[in-house]
Amino acid sequence: MIFADFYGPPSLFASTMVPLQEGIARVFKARAEDIVLRRVEVDSDYPATEIWIELSSDEQLVRHGKELAQTVTRIVQGAIPGDVWVLFRVVPLRYVYLNGEPRARGMATLE
Repeated sequence: MIFADFYGPPSLFASTMVPLQEGIARVFKARAEDIVLRRVEVDSDYPATEIWIELSSDEQLVRHGKELAQTVTRIVQGAIPGDVWVLFRVVPLRYVYLNGEPRARGMATLE
């Protein structure tokens, strides 16, 4: 699963959700259904759109960051002109748990 948080108007989220999922998936050579895009509601008059994409390593950022930023920007600006910030969170798999179980491959447990 790849998580992305969308900060922007609900109408823009609705019109770009599927294209964003497909575009992010294409960069990672993943399935669109493996991309979880969530709209985060905030109180702000700031007109730009922000998309935060969660990665599991600095290597992913180096390999895919620029292409992700260009893809996401093109999709959002295709729906509405304006500034688009694409930002990244790097959360190593050793810090990720699903239902209490570690998600890192081949990692020893903490027990």
